[in-house]
Amino acid sequence: MGDSWYNTGFDGISDEERRLDEAQGPHRLWIPGGASKELVWVDDEPVCIYEHNPKMNGNFRNWLTCQQGVYDEVVCCQKVGVKSRYYVGYVTGVDCSLWTDNRGGQHQYEMRLVPMKLRSLKKFRRKKEDRGAMAGTMWKLAREDDNAASIGDDWDYMRDVDMDKMFDFVLYRGTTLAELWSQAENDPEAMARVMRVFQIKPDKEGKLPRVIPPFNYMKILKPKTPKELRLLLGAVQDDDDDDRRGYSGSSKGGGAGAAGEDKVPF
Repeated sequence: MGDSWYNTGFDGISDEERRLDEAQGPHRLWIPGGASKELVWVDDEPVCIYEHNPKMNGNFRNWLTCQQGVYDEVVCCQKVGVKSRYYVGYVTGVDCSLWTDNRGGQHQYEMRLVPMKLRSLKKFRRKKEDRGAMAGTMWKLAREDDNAASIGDDWDYMRDVDMDKMFDFVLYRGTTLAELWSQAENDPEAMARVMRVFQIKPDKEGKLPRVIPPFNYMKILKPKTPKELRLLLGAVQDDDDDDRRGYSGSSKGGGAGAAGEDKVPF
C-alpha cells in the first residue's frame, strides 16, 4: 500500500485481512480477582519482550512491543515514557474452564495468549524445573484478588493431558482448530491466515498436522513501525484508571466456572 491513501482493484484486500488479523490477535488469559481457571499449557519456552500498555480510547487493551533495539526512532518510549515499559514472557494455553461472558455466551476450551510478568515468569520456571516440562499439563490457576497477577498467583498441578485427543475440542476465537485447518487446506488465503497466527506449516500434500500449535509469536508480537505507532499513539490518554483489566476472558459472576477434572474429555 505504501504511502498512498487509496488502492485500485483488489490488491489491498490481502493487506487489509492481514491488518485485521494483527489488530484482533489472540485473546489473552485474564482471571478475575477471587476466581480461578483450569489451563492446559501448550508450550513452555516463553518468548520474552519489553512491552508498553498505554490507555487509549478509554481502555488498557493495548499492548505494544517496545521498539528499543529495533528502530532508531523509539516512538513508544517517546510517547508513553521509557519507565512505562516492562518485561513480559508469553506462552500459549487452552482455557478449559466454562465461563459466561457479559452477553450471556458460554465459552470453553479456547486458546489463550498467556502473559507472564517477572514474578510469574519466575514461578513458571520453578514449576518447569520441578516437573521437567509444563507443556501438556493442566493446572488450576487461582487469583486471590485484583492486586494479584492477572493470570493467578496460586497454581496447582491437576494432571497430564492427552494433547492429541484434546485437538478436536480446542477453539480459536470461537472456531475449532479442526474447522480452521480444513478451511486452510482448501483455501490459500485461509492457510496464510493460519500460518500468521500459529507456528504450523502444511506438509507436501498441503495438509496441516492435527496438533495444537503455539501461537506465532514472531508475527503476533512483532514491533510496529515508527509510522504505525505515531498514528496509533495519538489516542493515548494521560489519565489513569483503577480498572486496568483489559484482558479478554472476563466473565459474569466471577468467571471461575471450573470444568471439573471428571468433565474434561481429554
